[in-house]
Amino acid sequence: MQLSRNNANGYLAAIIGSLIGAVALLYLGGYLGRIYVIKFMPNAELEGLIPPVIGQFIGWWIGEVIGCWLALRWQNHRKVNKTVKLLAILTPIGIILWLVAFIFISQLLNSYFSDLEMLLLQNQIRPISVGLLIMVLAWLARFLTKP
Repeated sequence: MQLSRNNANGYLAAIIGSLIGAVALLYLGGYLGRIYVIKFMPNAELEGLIPPVIGQFIGWWIGEVIGCWLALRWQNHRKVNKTVKLLAILTPIGIILWLVAFIFISQLLNSYFSDLEMLLLQNQIRPISVGLLIMVLAWLARFLTKP
């Protein structure tokens, strides 16, 4: 017996699944990277930033892809594998472009705000911009696969 395919577009399922998966594994990857630095690199200085950053990057990437796949597969949408493969290609490109844009905009705004104001502004804008990027990438991957 074969389940019937869901004829809906699946945009919302892809976006919500990607958002939940990416946010969960983004923080888990950063946490595991931090624990690695504490356990195995107790005297680290600047190189202590590398494991948490790599953990967050990989967590964001894998979490977004797995979350999208689970959400689309769970609701039995069409072209799940094609969407997920495209999302796996788009996500690292999107993360790198987001990072470059975030650093560039932060440097532009740095001359207008004090250090404390800039820190508070970054802590508010970073999660919002990450969430928006996750949603845009999931929507774009689903749109380009023409469900």
